[in-house]
Amino acid sequence: MRKKIEIKVYLPYMMVGELESRRKANQRSKFIEDAVRAKLDGEEAFRVQDLPTRRILALCMARFPDDDVLRTMCLKLMEESE
Repeated sequence: MRKKIEIKVYLPYMMVGELESRRKANQRSKFIEDAVRAKLDGEEAFRVQDLPTRRILALCMARFPDDDVLRTMCLKLMEESE
């Protein structure tokens, strides 16, 4: 394992809340490390693959709020992804 050092950073309150949800799965440090590495390497392109499936489904439902068939399909897929 590479040697690591602890640093102190100031982040917006809401962002810290989002990061805390990753703490329970022991993914917070890895997520932050990957995000910093991507920024340092210049990886700024948006990739749909980086979005969680549940978020994509929620975005679809928000984009087409009157489509009951799409809503039903998205909710079913969300249940299956839990």
